[in-house]
Amino acid sequence: MNSKRYKILSLLCLSMVLIASCIKKPLDQKPTGSYTTATYWRNQSDVLAGIAGIYNILYTEDWVGHAIYTYDDQSDDIYVAGDHPDFKSVGNLNADPTLQVIYYTWPFAYEQIERANNAIIYIPKVPVMDQAIRDRSLGEAYFLRAHAYFILSQLYGEVPLITENNVLTGAYNVPKSTVAQVQALVESDLLKAVSLLPETYDAADNGRVSKGAAEGLLAKLYLFEDNFQNAIKYGTAVTLDPNYALSPNYTDNFTPGPQQTNSTELLFAVWNENQEISGAPYSPMAIYFSPRPWNGWGFHHPTENFVDEFEKGDPRKSATVLAVGDSIPYQTTLVPISPNDAVQMFTGRAGQSTGRMLPSMSTTGYYIKKYTAFMPSGDGNLNTDLKQPLLRSAEVYLIVAEAKIRQSGAGAGDAEINAVRLRAGLSPIAGAGMPQLIHEKRVELGGENVRWQDLLRWDKDKLVNLDTIVGKPKTASPLAPYNGAVIIPARKFQRPKNYYVPIPQEIIDESKGVIKQNPNY
Repeated sequence: MNSKRYKILSLLCLSMVLIASCIKKPLDQKPTGSYTTATYWRNQSDVLAGIAGIYNILYTEDWVGHAIYTYDDQSDDIYVAGDHPDFKSVGNLNADPTLQVIYYTWPFAYEQIERANNAIIYIPKVPVMDQAIRDRSLGEAYFLRAHAYFILSQLYGEVPLITENNVLTGAYNVPKSTVAQVQALVESDLLKAVSLLPETYDAADNGRVSKGAAEGLLAKLYLFEDNFQNAIKYGTAVTLDPNYALSPNYTDNFTPGPQQTNSTELLFAVWNENQEISGAPYSPMAIYFSPRPWNGWGFHHPTENFVDEFEKGDPRKSATVLAVGDSIPYQTTLVPISPNDAVQMFTGRAGQSTGRMLPSMSTTGYYIKKYTAFMPSGDGNLNTDLKQPLLRSAEVYLIVAEAKIRQSGAGAGDAEINAVRLRAGLSPIAGAGMPQLIHEKRVELGGENVRWQDLLRWDKDKLVNLDTIVGKPKTASPLAPYNGAVIIPARKFQRPKNYYVPIPQEIIDESKGVIKQNPNY
């Protein structure tokens, strides 16, 4: 593998004091010069800026800011729209090693890893700094390295492990490690993060990962390993800690402003800010998910099958899904209303030709609402202060519930499932088994890039049958002009091939064959 993929830190992160991706004003600084590892990591200011540089990768369009959601388009929840044929190939279970989107994830994940590696190497060597900040910063580096490796192992399976020793020796072109070896490093990093990170931060450091974030991701890792006892142990550490309580309202997690900023539920998020106000960067997530008629690009559209999963009266449906005829606060763009739109939107209001409601420009008739908000000024611009949740306490509640059900049987996870249901205003259930857990997770976390990876592990454990799930066509809204049209015909799931996407061909070529392709590609 070409070592340039992993050595960009000294060119990017260490060439400037980067703007923080997850942090507020204390880390908003301008470039101050050119640095190498020999002249950097001198003091506490360098450490804070270096950690900010790791978070900064989370803003990247072709990493968690957009491209990574393409993999969830393989599920039954989402149809990938837009004009990228490589995205559609992935969604149709026809990924191949030459696709751009298959490549994108790799270098940005390893860039996050390399920046974390440098922090892990050099922070202990900084001669004088506050010990609490030293510990915290190391914990952040371990967490963010674990996060990148966890995603790589989910998507590609076996991947090369690049750690501190590789950086120090320059040995970057190494073969793939097994999934178990990658998961072992993720576990080790997260356990270190748990021991180093504080439970909470003050407002000035809002958005940094906490001990609860590490415990939550650790619980998720253990669930993927079918290690139910440890999934319960570390998940319960989150669910029983009031510092990570569920937000009073489901919509608080997706509403810009104090509701989201003060949320105890956002364990790990991209802490966006309005660029025009703060000068800070923001994730392009809002652009890619927001409807095209409303100044977005509208790539990921919910299917009718997903919309039908919501129970009658579940308020999470209106918080998650935008349908033709909906409007949201501060959306001021006037858009043409077709006769078909008028049927749905303006019954009894003949003659309306333009409006601020959503017209029928979606392929399915729906958009994901969670990542769409507009500036309260009424200027029509998307509100890029909207934070992007990557791990919420609600997911950890459902991780614990699943682990308890699979360890002890139906009903064992009722308390955790009902905590999530009651927050949504729904009646509690009793004796919940895996079907109820699967339903609850689908509607609670819809559009949050969770469904496909869950389906894959459940299929491996024979809890669901992906032949049946992908064998059903994806359909659009039953209302005009969609009329329940089939937008993706029945697909075929190939085991074990489709459990992972292929290793990018460019990476294999750069490694001169040291890295081998995944089976059946």
